[in-house]
Amino acid sequence: MTSSSEMPARALTEAVRSGAISVSEIVSEFAPLADEAATDPARFGIVTSLAEHAVDRVRSLTAESESARRASHGLPRDLLGLPVAVKDLFTIVGVECTMGSTNLAFTATETSEPVAKLLARGAVLTATTHTSEVGMTAYTEPIGYASPENPYFTAPDQLSSPPDTTPRTPGGSSGGSAVAVATGVVPAALGSDGGGSIRVPAACCGLVGLKPAHDIAGGNLSTPAFLTRTVDDAALLAGLPLSPTQHAFRRSQRPLRIGVTVSPFHAEVDVDKRWANGAWAAADRLANAGYDVVDVASPYDPAGPDVFKIFRRTITRMATKLPRADYSEIVQWIRACGQEISAAEAAATHQQRMALPGAIRSRWEVDAVITPTLAFDPPRIGHFSALAPWEDFDEQTRWTPWLSLWNLTGWASVSVPITLPGSSGASAELPATSVNIGAVRCGEAELLEIASVLEGSSAG
Repeated sequence: MTSSSEMPARALTEAVRSGAISVSEIVSEFAPLADEAATDPARFGIVTSLAEHAVDRVRSLTAESESARRASHGLPRDLLGLPVAVKDLFTIVGVECTMGSTNLAFTATETSEPVAKLLARGAVLTATTHTSEVGMTAYTEPIGYASPENPYFTAPDQLSSPPDTTPRTPGGSSGGSAVAVATGVVPAALGSDGGGSIRVPAACCGLVGLKPAHDIAGGNLSTPAFLTRTVDDAALLAGLPLSPTQHAFRRSQRPLRIGVTVSPFHAEVDVDKRWANGAWAAADRLANAGYDVVDVASPYDPAGPDVFKIFRRTITRMATKLPRADYSEIVQWIRACGQEISAAEAAATHQQRMALPGAIRSRWEVDAVITPTLAFDPPRIGHFSALAPWEDFDEQTRWTPWLSLWNLTGWASVSVPITLPGSSGASAELPATSVNIGAVRCGEAELLEIASVLEGSSAG
């Protein structure tokens, strides 16, 4: 019999609804996993076990009336009993929140809105997960804590002598959440994505990472998001209904038009052949499935503005809102860059950003665009942080030269693993790469429809 710790998120919630398994039985399996994982944060990405909180949660859920179980604060109890880990940027009342640094740790006096929504949907929190300091980097090396190690890309570097066995990064800034899901501590984890912080770890750890659409009018780059093992589970956590048909998602009335490119948007970098081939393989599979697939050119007008400059100004300006504290060198540098931007320059940058969606759509007559998620395999832990801050920032951009477009526009985006056809020899031993499917004229449901086709073809 399959244990609850091996079941997908959707199967767990359906088993609870059918009465095949109780919330208490689920927690009795996952609470010890959280306790054990907290003793080895490098392996499992866990900051704090919430096992005791989970047991208390079972009591409160059991005591609730049936009507309260069905709905809370207007939200369906669709996650009833589901164990979920929480990125340690989101607060939980009474629980220490590290913000990715021992210098910033504090005990929270309130529960953040994304966590409160999870609880309202019936989820059970079992652990908090490591993040980069204030979520500012695409890798996860929390200050004063062990860095989570990638459980997916584990082979030593045979080109070095002796072979380099330094663990690889799981990506960031939601790296701990990715590791917790990939190692089976939880079936799903809450993170956030302000420049790829969900999709990068998903690509590094063989997971699905959905960044939902978000409103950019207030200048925000980031939105809460989830890491899961399957597309179906991504739909569940996103609150998207399933079609009653055989396929997970209802096909559109017309074939979606999908663009594909492997040309970097925001940096000059030689894209690793394996990652580029993943995007072309995805395009072929979608064409075979009936989608209209076309090549697309750069999303940006060569005459300007410099779109990555817009992103850089936006994220560094946001960092100036952080309170004064003992930050690491990279975060200090990011804040200092933001402080050099005047209010007038920030306003002009925001106006340029608001014009981006229309400008990109005028160049891309497609519903969605596929790119590689990363330009090359996850580097070793310490690769980025050993660089000077400005070189660190630029190297992260070379590694992830596509993803921030969807943070700037606010459009939805999802990364999904992709296996290459006919892999043999050494290439067959390497983990799957990942593609990013970014919305242009569609929403999360359509993106997950596309992702489900790729997931199914990869499995076959």
